[in-house]
Amino acid sequence: MKVKRTGVACGLILLVLAGLIVAEPDQNFHCYLLFGQSNMAGGGAGNNDGEGTKGVDDYCDTNTRVKVLAWGDCNATPFPCPDKQLKRTHDQWYTAFPPYHNCHEGIGPADGFGRTLLDSIRSDITIGFIPCALSGQKIEVFMKGNNTPIDAHTQPTVDNGQKLQRDAYGWMVKRCKIAQQTGVIKGILLHQGEANLGQQDWPTKVKSIIDNLKADLGLWDSIPFIAGELRRDTQNQHNPIVNKLPGIIPNCGVASSDGVEARISRKDGQFDQYHFSTGGYKLFGYRYAVEFLKGASQKYMPRKGTVATKSRKHGSSVKKNTFLWDNGAVIYSLDGKVVASVKNAADRSGFRKMIPGKVYLVAAETEDQRNARIIPFVNSGNRNGK
Repeated sequence: MKVKRTGVACGLILLVLAGLIVAEPDQNFHCYLLFGQSNMAGGGAGNNDGEGTKGVDDYCDTNTRVKVLAWGDCNATPFPCPDKQLKRTHDQWYTAFPPYHNCHEGIGPADGFGRTLLDSIRSDITIGFIPCALSGQKIEVFMKGNNTPIDAHTQPTVDNGQKLQRDAYGWMVKRCKIAQQTGVIKGILLHQGEANLGQQDWPTKVKSIIDNLKADLGLWDSIPFIAGELRRDTQNQHNPIVNKLPGIIPNCGVASSDGVEARISRKDGQFDQYHFSTGGYKLFGYRYAVEFLKGASQKYMPRKGTVATKSRKHGSSVKKNTFLWDNGAVIYSLDGKVVASVKNAADRSGFRKMIPGKVYLVAAETEDQRNARIIPFVNSGNRNGK
């Protein structure tokens, strides 16, 4: 009997261990929290600005490498993508196409952000968005422990078909933890301020939210955090306040709204002083991505690159191709450990630490982080880098 019980116990342990293995998050599923108000959600771009669906077809083409965690329950035809059908259930993952937030929203900064990242990162990485923007709401709504009610028009669906009426922070954390079950949170994007226009204490309130998110989600302190400027033609008085964030939050960047096209009028002819146009959101998303890539190290966010091999016969030419950058490079093993740092093209010390025949990642140190690349590098020659 003891043998049987031992066998049963071992079997149960193996089942538990198997469950743990299955539950291990995919390190190549990179998730991004989106929060703020309507400009993060897309603000219904295209629906009321006279653009219609002009220029949105490319954003409606789905790519299985971009996922979205459904903001709420939705069964509708989205305005930005009339050939699509939204059949989403809250807190479930779907292949992404706009809108990412409420059913009636449009293309937002996250669309352009994701497309820029796809052009910049390794092809085995999948992007996941966690949309948590609430249109028209003040920053206080997102603060931990704040019970400010959420306006009815922007209440997302929660369990049992109910609408979230307050505690947006708790809802946001819950959704992030769902994402952490299958992936890794790699960044936080914010666009908010229209509802707190000109308030000097806004940066400290944003900081408190970010600090609490890092603590409650177990995020590293230097996780990239990107905020966006407001419209420069009507809301510019808040932008100097937004630009205080990098001084108080680690690894924080600000996406400039300079030249980002504004939505001028709606169908009813009323002036819209808050939102950007569809084309503006595309450019804005690109700028969010550039700021993010500046703050994300090569090890943290592996970039695309061309395949290069090093051999005795062609070692010299490949070395020159590898060092197109004057600022040096960092050599990584495939498990992400730093093997060596190289100061410049003339510094071969790092290559002496590379084992012939083993594959490494060579990451350029460059000021233009969007063009930085990681190159799979096979050292099939000798150790001295010649």
